[in-house]
Amino acid sequence: MAKDYLYKTFSYSGLLGVGVLWTTTLVAMSRANLSLLGSRPFSYLGIDPVSSRIFSSGLIVSALLFCTFGFYIRHAFNVKGNFLTFLLIGQAGQITAALAPYGTQSQLRLLHTIAAFTLAFSLPLLIRAFAYSQKESTKFKRYRWLYRLELLTFVVGMGLFIFTTGIAPLGQALPAIGYHVWIIVLTFIALRAVDNKRVR
Repeated sequence: MAKDYLYKTFSYSGLLGVGVLWTTTLVAMSRANLSLLGSRPFSYLGIDPVSSRIFSSGLIVSALLFCTFGFYIRHAFNVKGNFLTFLLIGQAGQITAALAPYGTQSQLRLLHTIAAFTLAFSLPLLIRAFAYSQKESTKFKRYRWLYRLELLTFVVGMGLFIFTTGIAPLGQALPAIGYHVWIIVLTFIALRAVDNKRVR
């Protein structure tokens, strides 16, 4: 009974991670007066004195929750392949980005940038790995659609971030939005399944 309760609790870790990340980011944006359509990327929230602590804490806590969710998904959906590897590498990138300042005077600026891009590139890779590990599932088309959604948000987001000016935060947010939709959908699929230990 205790094991089943703990297992079900883990199923909510992804939703908690999404909630923590967006709540802390929005609060930090409000404090630092940063807009989704502004020229300053989210990374500046980590160096602004009025937002750095809450923003960095949100990144770290949500990353740990997303890792917990990854282990839950691997077990609940019997996922094989590189799914968990991509997820853990990406979340390690998120934690590194939270701990390495982005400021122009920071010696860790390059590390921060590499970590942030590692996170961004991990998202379509992990969702693709998950989707194609479920080819025998009756819900495979839904999983493949979620992968295509993430790929679209990733490509558009990277394009906005790299090739335009004035909408850097929106470009950064788009890949995360696709990932968070994936988390929400998988959470409810697992919770509605009769056998949470293997979702088909």
